[in-house]
Amino acid sequence: MRKLLSPTFTTGKLKSMIDPIDIIADNSIAHIKEISQKNKSSFNIKPLLQGFSLDAINKVAFGLDTKCYKGENEDLILCTQKLMEGFAPSGLVEDFFFQVFFHLPELTPGGFWNEYALRFAKLTKDVCDERDAKNIHIGDFCDTLRKLKLEAKPPITEPMINSQGMIFITAGYETTSNTMGAMMYFLAKNPDVQEKLYEEILDVVGDDHITYETIRDLAYLEASIDETLRMHPPVIAHFRSCVKDCVIKGVPFKKGTNVQLAIQATHMDPELFPEPEQFKPERFLKENAHNIVPYSFRPFGAGPRVCIGQRFALTEIKLFMAKMLKEFRVVNTPETKKEFAKGQFFLLAYPEMYVKLEARN
Repeated sequence: MRKLLSPTFTTGKLKSMIDPIDIIADNSIAHIKEISQKNKSSFNIKPLLQGFSLDAINKVAFGLDTKCYKGENEDLILCTQKLMEGFAPSGLVEDFFFQVFFHLPELTPGGFWNEYALRFAKLTKDVCDERDAKNIHIGDFCDTLRKLKLEAKPPITEPMINSQGMIFITAGYETTSNTMGAMMYFLAKNPDVQEKLYEEILDVVGDDHITYETIRDLAYLEASIDETLRMHPPVIAHFRSCVKDCVIKGVPFKKGTNVQLAIQATHMDPELFPEPEQFKPERFLKENAHNIVPYSFRPFGAGPRVCIGQRFALTEIKLFMAKMLKEFRVVNTPETKKEFAKGQFFLLAYPEMYVKLEARN
């Protein structure tokens, strides 16, 4: 399935996503500006970031204008939140959960989150069916699924096709909004870094429209996002299975053994990242790249199983943060803190992120 879905995230497809994400970002930031003007002190920006992330996914994957950033489509927002709560299933063994997850919703009839998984499976089916009936072709994720349904060899079942919509949302919704919120936290705590970012955005973007090429030129922004992902990886562990017998540092692993890779522990290892508690984007700049030990930084995984949506997520975050930081200064307040949600065994999430925003102009 991974190989079949890869064409959705080519450079050409990513470039075509810039304009719709740009519009959603502008609308979201305009709404954030209204709220910040009403709240002269700090306010919880997390739901607004979640709304932007969900709108961006729904637009580029399904061609839908959901306006979740404004709190519209409450049913969709609630469904997504309930779906994400499924990542903390009480009493389930992790190995079993991960075996089940990638075959949802067909394997969990009556399951604890089947109701919400089926909601997104139905959304995927409805959009695909409508396009089939009207012979509409946009070239997005949904169209890729339609093509797979007709051409994949061996054939792919309809439940497997429809469940990909759910996986797209669960993989990109909370992880992206968490990263943007965490970055705002670190920038509020490190105003010198924030000012460097602001100057870079002015120098590179100025008053011009942000393009795919512009985003690639924002080196310090990219380094700041990487440093955020190092200190606050949205997924704290990856799960893999050994494809052959092997020995790692004297420890034998049999073929078929399930292995959990502790990402956060690696990212905060002082032997790999000196002064790991310090927010230092400079460590990820091109001139310092030689200091990064291969495979020590892997917020999206690494190798042939690296996250298929990595480039989409980074493009989305870069575009939004460039616009956000050009418009606002993120100010530290006593309420600006990270308090992680309890009970989630691999998502590093927080329910609230209070910040104060000051308009730059």
